[in-house]
Amino acid sequence: MTTKRKRSQATSRDGVNFVKGLIERQNSIFQEIDLHNDLGNDAYIEFVVEENATGCCVALQIKSGASYRSPSGRYALQSDRDHFEYWASHILPVLAVVFDPERKKAVWVDITDHLRKTPSAITDGPYTIYADQDFSESTFLEFRNHCLQYRDQYSRESNFGQALESLSIRNDVERCLDGLRALFAYHRNQPATWYYLISCISNYRGHALLRELIVQLSHIPGHGEIFWSKRNIINEMVRRSALLFMRERFERRDALTMLSAIDDAGIDRGTIGQYVHALIDTMTDTQGIMESIAIDISQDGRIRHSALLFAISAAQAQSVADALALLSRLRHSIDDEELNSVVGWLEEDLRQFGYVSFY
Repeated sequence: MTTKRKRSQATSRDGVNFVKGLIERQNSIFQEIDLHNDLGNDAYIEFVVEENATGCCVALQIKSGASYRSPSGRYALQSDRDHFEYWASHILPVLAVVFDPERKKAVWVDITDHLRKTPSAITDGPYTIYADQDFSESTFLEFRNHCLQYRDQYSRESNFGQALESLSIRNDVERCLDGLRALFAYHRNQPATWYYLISCISNYRGHALLRELIVQLSHIPGHGEIFWSKRNIINEMVRRSALLFMRERFERRDALTMLSAIDDAGIDRGTIGQYVHALIDTMTDTQGIMESIAIDISQDGRIRHSALLFAISAAQAQSVADALALLSRLRHSIDDEELNSVVGWLEEDLRQFGYVSFY
């Protein structure tokens, strides 16, 4: 018997796909949240204006289906007190988009603004919010400009403290993620943001947030796959200060944490391995630390394999001779057959091409 996908799931995807497509066509950033949390939000949007990241991020509820259309033709979100309390205390602005797949029509409402204007609804109801504003290609500019009004308010010190607190609550993954998004969107030009994130990375080993944390941290050294340009880069003084601290602070424990995030996709363009590589290369002794991990039999095979590749990458940046000397040492120190085969093809590529390409 085949397993059939529920119609409600397909309808829900219709809404997510519609919003995602529209946001990305408008050159802004859409990040779906897939944490299976009934109380949480569905996505984040970070707005981009003429290739400049605005530093404005909102959380988004996405509802899909004709069932949200009332007999009068208005679109209504039926909710409850728990949701209202969650949205009212959120550290990001929360908006909702309702997509009607039958009419191919979408509308939006600002939940944060609604709850601020009617605070009594949080405790007393009614727990219904109507979405009446058109959400389409032709009205996107109005939607974006409305959201951009939140920049100053959410960049204040009080929000910074709330974001740090949210990130520290490690057993609540969605709240952690909200904290990280708020820090990056509204406080990325504060040195304290980066000092905190750099210092705490190893506390997130094995945590669902680790890869997202690595992606955000890799904006400091940067690499070719990051959505970034000279006009929306982090303040250069802040970036240099964070890069110096990264070089001083990152040690073997942090390297092991970052290596543990690499998945089956390995080290290739656009993978988490590429983001890890950017961070590993900031270490003061990348080659030495990676070599020590590659020969450490107490470590997982995938971690040792990644460390081996990063060690060669660092060595060949000095010279081919350094890289070949490293491979010779590793050949005598590694007793794992699979890793030794990697050493073999690395050596062959170095001798034949004078360089090992990872991307």
